[in-house]
Amino acid sequence: MRGRRRRGCQATALAAGLALGLGGVGGGSLVPEGAVAQETWMVVVVGLGGTEEYRNTFHRWALELRSAALERMGVTADRFVYLGERPQDAPGLMAGAATKANLSATLQRMGRISNPLDRVLLVFLGHGTGQRDEAFFNLPGPDLGGVELADWLGVFATQTVAVVAAFPSSGPWAQALAGKNRVVITATRSAQERNETQFGGFFVKAFASEEADLDKDGALSLWEAFEYARQEVERYYRERNLLATEHPQLEDDGDGRASTRPGEGGSDGGLARSFALGAGRARPLALDSIGDPVLRQLYKERAELERKIQELRALRGSMEQGRYEAELEELLVALALKNRQIRERGGEGA
Repeated sequence: MRGRRRRGCQATALAAGLALGLGGVGGGSLVPEGAVAQETWMVVVVGLGGTEEYRNTFHRWALELRSAALERMGVTADRFVYLGERPQDAPGLMAGAATKANLSATLQRMGRISNPLDRVLLVFLGHGTGQRDEAFFNLPGPDLGGVELADWLGVFATQTVAVVAAFPSSGPWAQALAGKNRVVITATRSAQERNETQFGGFFVKAFASEEADLDKDGALSLWEAFEYARQEVERYYRERNLLATEHPQLEDDGDGRASTRPGEGGSDGGLARSFALGAGRARPLALDSIGDPVLRQLYKERAELERKIQELRALRGSMEQGRYEAELEELLVALALKNRQIRERGGEGA
């Protein structure tokens, strides 16, 4: 298995290198955005509820996220993990209790088996506490701090990782978790914002409905989900004539300084825009309008390769892993070469 894993990683890097016009794995750095064979992993962690009402609310949010991820966002069941306060509440759906040991083991496993260009989304729903410049997520057993989580995320050296800290006092996690290829979203901008937060519920709603798809392209980016939830939080307090006790923020340029308005004059927001879930609605290519017969044929061949890749992925659960990886490797390299041919002919390669 170790040999197959290494070969698969090399093939993914080769395909990505060709797709980016690098001529091979040694031609330069590989950029996750737009690369082929990119899978999404998702971990939802529900901490201590404190009361039955909160337990039920957080559990419901987690199940709504799971349904949205599997049914609308293209996340497969084997790449979705739900850790909660009481596993007995969801037999078969919850992978285990939301303890530090279980979360650490989950991340270690994902770090071992995920591909170099995969994406990982972690969502924390529950309560939190803060003191000075530190924030802790309340779990059964010892609480989890941002500095400790940042250390665990070190297993994802090349993957893009997004963390959504939807709990009170979560602000300091933006600085603690900031880094390359990292998106950090927090429900508050400081540890002193300790009151119950509304952000988590609105963030979940962004995934469960089509309202948050602001550009109506059929996919949902983390920036869109954040922006939708941020606006809903503001409206919640405004309509009730209440002083806002939470200010969601986003950090994704690695400098540790989050923004409550990412994309408005600052450098935050770019990576979150590219971290999109869902297939989207592809714009059909009018082949008949392409005058170059060679280029037209190249586009047809690319469409056939894309179709074969989708069919192969649908069969993944019923195939021997080594055979699946070998066939996927062959198709991905062929697709990357085809895109390069299209670009060389003056077309638009993916």
